[in-house]
Amino acid sequence: MPLSNAHNSMTAHERMLGRRAGRKYGGGPSWLVTLVDLVSLMLAFFVMRFAMTSLDSPGFDATAASIALALGRTVSVVQHEPAPPEALGIEAERRGAGFRLSYLEPLLAAKLARDPVLKAARIERAGDRLVIALPSDLLFVTGQADLTPGAQIAVAELATALVNLPNRIEVVGHADPRPMTAAGPYGSNRALSLARADAVAVGLVDGGLPRMPIAAGMGDSRFYAVAPTAPMEQRYELARRVDVVVLPERAP
Repeated sequence: MPLSNAHNSMTAHERMLGRRAGRKYGGGPSWLVTLVDLVSLMLAFFVMRFAMTSLDSPGFDATAASIALALGRTVSVVQHEPAPPEALGIEAERRGAGFRLSYLEPLLAAKLARDPVLKAARIERAGDRLVIALPSDLLFVTGQADLTPGAQIAVAELATALVNLPNRIEVVGHADPRPMTAAGPYGSNRALSLARADAVAVGLVDGGLPRMPIAAGMGDSRFYAVAPTAPMEQRYELARRVDVVVLPERAP
């Protein structure tokens, strides 16, 4: 047998043995090694790109808020910038930002519109806070501070919309400037507005709110700002309300 033929025969025999060994021990064609290396490098590249990317999209807050309201899940909002150190005191209670109010407003409005009592509520921005104004005439009997049975259901429904929000929540009662009747249980409009705010705060906690909101009674001290150009009876009606206030900061 010529030398060249013997060499070709040995090479073919070695290739056959190599293929058998590959099938036996899990090996394969040599090009697979190059492909696996390429895929590994591409995966490492995309992992590094993702690691260097920050979640800075405004849509993240909207998605997080809608998940919390619709599914009843607590979703943390990414803090994009570290908060500066704060001195001890009242401001130290601010624990970062909650959900953005611009995203909460339409979500809460859609949820309240489904309740026969809450659909009469007004939702508006007041500076850096979101105010849900609940008409007192739909919640209480005149001169009283006990929630009616329908109002208890409505406040509990409102609590389900607020229960998973990380934002701080306060409840503020307001009244019109007409004097209280002597036969009533409350000696002033301020006392009545505080009692009504406290009743709504308790109703929210009974409905599932994890923390008791701060309750305050303003009486008729803010009446001057209520629709100054509207007829007086309409101003009185708008003044009699309990505001559920959602603040931008996270609750402690």
